[in-house]
Amino acid sequence: MEASFFVAIVESVVLSKIVSCGLVKAPTFMALSTHLIYFCGPLTHHMQIHPKIKSEYGRLQTVMVGIARDMGQKPSLHDCYDARSRESVVLGTFPSVEDCILQVTTLVEKLESLGIEVLRPAVLEKTNQIFTRDIGFVIEDQFILPNIIEDRKEELGAIESLLNAIPSSNIIMLPSDCYAEGGDVIIHEPYVFVGVSSDENFENFQTARTNTNGFEYLQDEFPALEFKSFELFKDDTDPLKGSLHLDCAFQPLGDALLLAPHLFKNPADITWIENYFGRDNIFRCTQEEAYQLHTNVFSIAPKEVLVSAAAIRLQDWLRDRGYTVHAVAYDQVVKMGGLLRCSTMPLIRE
Repeated sequence: MEASFFVAIVESVVLSKIVSCGLVKAPTFMALSTHLIYFCGPLTHHMQIHPKIKSEYGRLQTVMVGIARDMGQKPSLHDCYDARSRESVVLGTFPSVEDCILQVTTLVEKLESLGIEVLRPAVLEKTNQIFTRDIGFVIEDQFILPNIIEDRKEELGAIESLLNAIPSSNIIMLPSDCYAEGGDVIIHEPYVFVGVSSDENFENFQTARTNTNGFEYLQDEFPALEFKSFELFKDDTDPLKGSLHLDCAFQPLGDALLLAPHLFKNPADITWIENYFGRDNIFRCTQEEAYQLHTNVFSIAPKEVLVSAAAIRLQDWLRDRGYTVHAVAYDQVVKMGGLLRCSTMPLIRE
């Protein structure tokens, strides 16, 4: 029977796997088992998902979009774990739950209007769940269940129903010392680009989310692909001086690239990028545009892309190149350090 709202009981197999790997504590899962698993769009009881992602811009079929329904109170400075959220708290501009719900809902409605199947995570109490990109990602036909920062581990429980819908042979769980977040992993076959922090930076910065161990493990799991790492500047307090994830500074499109070169630590990486993609195919963000995360677009086809409504110069540049551009108002969500790519977990692309 099809239903837009599907209630799923937490299944013991995936649950025990996640608990045993230390991703989420058992008491947390006991609480999560009482939550509704909320999906937007029809879902059959026997639904299976066979993940398939080979690029950032293949025709999108199925995506999980984050949810803002129960974000809780505005965080204190102590509770902030990225520079932009911290700044918003200091300035008194941290967005309201109502504004975030409105903007995420607009994103979902836009995707659905384009014929894309949209799934949603379970609703957790007093938890910011907008940025689903980081808590799981797909490379080829494998769903990667990563280790993420302690502050966000509870979010993993909200995708339990999704994990149950994916065959176990298509799920890779990273070992406990391997960290990677989806915002740092960008697929552009034959390449997989990964934002990687040095061991020293990974230990010293909250905004360092992917380590060398995580990069090397993914590299070993996909020997047919070419993995290339980039190191970005990190800063836990000033969002102008560092990049939280690679997709805040670098994003391939069907025949172009969005780039914030000032956020890369190594000039040689910029030279390689310019040679590989071609200088004329690169949109270079200013510092202010990078601060507003204009690189963080979400492609739904090789020449069709969702872009922040505030990114006027980028929209014009893309249209001049023949892209269909869908402008989405996301000026409140961006105050928490993420934009359109951050809010989406693509599962199947053509």
